[in-house]
Amino acid sequence: MISVVALKFFHFLGLFLAGGLGVANNLLMKEHQIAKELPSAATQKTMAKLARIGLVAIVLLWVTGFGLAYRIYGGMNLGLAFNIKLLGATGLLGVVIFMNIYPQAMAKKGQALNPKLMKILPMVARSALVLVLVGIAVTTTS
Repeated sequence: MISVVALKFFHFLGLFLAGGLGVANNLLMKEHQIAKELPSAATQKTMAKLARIGLVAIVLLWVTGFGLAYRIYGGMNLGLAFNIKLLGATGLLGVVIFMNIYPQAMAKKGQALNPKLMKILPMVARSALVLVLVGIAVTTTS
């Protein structure tokens, strides 16, 4: 019982951090796009830190999620809705990993970020999040 409570605590902490940091970074990026201004160096560093913390939070969600699935249900075979949730979570993890690597790689090359890619990735992340939320809502409803 204590291990499940501890896993849930850290799972919810990861959820809180990942969600808040994702919203914060999106708001910062959107405001700069609307103003047609590049973020200052300090803002860019802050956004990079938020992205790294968000990645750690999502990894925390994965680790605690596996732990919870095995402690509560005895495995990951929880049906189609849970598999849809995992598909969304995998997509979201992929986007977050990419967004932690791509901007730094482009900065090292001295190249600008691909604007088409930067427009598509938030949509992919939001779609993945919808899959996660719908999948878990169906899975946890009896």
